[in-house]
This record gives sequence, C-alpha cells and structure tokens, in this order.
Amino acid sequence: MKLSIMGFLAIGFLLLSGSAFAQEGLAGGAISISASEKGFFEPDTAELAFSVETQKAQKTVELAVQENAGKAQTLVNALNVFVNEQIGDSISTSKYSVQPVYEWNEKQKKSILAGYMVINEVLVKIHHTELVGQVIDKAVASGANKVESINFILAKETAYCGGLITKAAGNARQEAQSLASSLGVKLGKLKSASPTCAPVRKTGYTGAPMLMEQAQGPSRTPVEAGQIELKATVNVVFHIE
Repeated sequence: MKLSIMGFLAIGFLLLSGSAFAQEGLAGGAISISASEKGFFEPDTAELAFSVETQKAQKTVELAVQENAGKAQTLVNALNVFVNEQIGDSISTSKYSVQPVYEWNEKQKKSILAGYMVINEVLVKIHHTELVGQVIDKAVASGANKVESINFILAKETAYCGGLITKAAGNARQEAQSLASSLGVKLGKLKSASPTCAPVRKTGYTGAPMLMEQAQGPSRTPVEAGQIELKATVNVVFHIE
C-alpha cells in the first residue's frame, strides 16, 4: 500500500474585544487552528450492481415474473463462484420492480397493454478487487443486461482516518504553539476540537446504466481500481494564558 501525506495548514487568530482586551492585553483571547492531512490508499472492496431486465415478452404478470426470475437466478448462480462469505463477500437483490408496458395502437387510437417489464438488480460485494473484470465478464455471459454501478471502497476507512486525524491534530497543536510563541503569549488549555475525515475522491462508476453485450472471444474486461484519497481535517481552539 502506498501512502503519501500532504499537509495544509490554515491559521486564524481570534482575540476578544472590548474593555477586557484593553486592560489585559492578549489574555483571554484564543488561537484557532485548522490542519489537514491527506492519504492515498488501495481499495480493498468492490461493489458491482447488475440488472436483469425483461420486457414485453409475456402478456401476464405471472409469466413475466417467472421469466425474469429464471434469468436472475442463472446470473446469481454464476456470480456465486466469486463470493466468499467467510471474508465478508455477499450477493443480494438491491432493487426489484414490475411495471406494465403500453404501446400505441393506431387502429384503435389508444394505448394497449403490450406486456410487462421486470427488473431485478443484483448487488455483488467482493474483497478480491482483482477479480472485478472477471465478474463483469461472467455477468455478461450469464444474462445481465446492464451494469448499474461499480464502486471501489475502503473496508478499513475508519482505521485509516484515525491515523490521518492523529497526524492532523499533532500538526494543529504544533502550529498553535509556534504561533503563540511568535506572538509572545502562552498557549493555554484546549477549548474545543472538531475532527472530520472523508473520501475526497472515490473510484468506480455510478451513473447511467451501461448496456451489456454478449462477450466474444477469450478477452477479459480490464478494470483498474486506482487509489482512494482520504482527507482528515482537525479544527482546534486553544485558550491564551
């Protein structure tokens, strides 16, 4: 895993105004510091959503549902070979819908029922991200019509954020101490601290569904996970003594 840290420090100096300031100088004021740390991490989990869509093939809801169920089950059975539940992998239905499809009948001058559209969306979560391309190819060959989304995430995001927050907090205190010294005041007790941490950029694809075509030949779909950038920011306020 590659890790690079970039520091960004924004420094603010806050002083109380009024008669107390005039009498006591800088005493009673506060120093406010905002420090940030960034890290780049290899994703350890992939989530892929595929949909099986059937439409207008059947005239009754029951037959339409049965047709879709058979195709969806074929897809699930094929993708199960990539799922290892012992390490947290999973496969589940994330979305399901049934709706009528109407077509305009010029002779009757009205819309008539043409059939039913059934959509079954399957969500696959795997921790071996190097298998994503193979999962896509298997889904294509097993009846998936669309790729709804591909997302790479960090299962250990909380732990990574903890390390970045610790570094940002250390930088914030160091800068606060440096600023206090340069101003000829003594840094007092911590008044408040507010940490945040979140991905700056997630890798993957989420948007309009990609239509799938039957794979031809032995070639595999290339998928690069890239890296996920996390940014931690700590805002602290110290009293001035």
